[in-house]
Amino acid sequence: MRTLTAICALLLALPASGLAQSGESTPGRELAELVYGSIEDSPNGAADMGEFVDFGQEIFVSMDSDESGSISLGEFTEWDFGFNFIAEDAGQARAYETAQKILFAIWDHDADGEIARREYQKSMVWDFRRADTDDNALLTRDEFLSGYVVNLAYRAAITGL
Repeated sequence: MRTLTAICALLLALPASGLAQSGESTPGRELAELVYGSIEDSPNGAADMGEFVDFGQEIFVSMDSDESGSISLGEFTEWDFGFNFIAEDAGQARAYETAQKILFAIWDHDADGEIARREYQKSMVWDFRRADTDDNALLTRDEFLSGYVVNLAYRAAITGL
């Protein structure tokens, strides 16, 4: 548990620019761009917090396979956009699994082994604010790609950063 706590602290302390993704097209970047396209639906080219949180709530419902109102670690790790296949192809499946566990620990605020809907919503708000580097209450594609904690964790795991 100490190691997981230390890894979580390290991940949160890393500046987004330190893990910024280049403009190079990779399967992971393409998938992250598709995810962003699913979030952002306004003509201004940026997602507001409402869009981001609403999208997150849809993800929460799809992860909560037993419809209990909370997500267990098993539900969290079994649900995936497709990053798991990218990690496997890169020979980084174990690192990716570790990244999933770190994200789960970050979002499980009370450390009870489940992410309640309220914890998840709080995490989405916090993650949006952290990624919104220009603090204009809009999340651009570039901010999402380089600052959203899920992208940071999965990119670090897949690329071995």
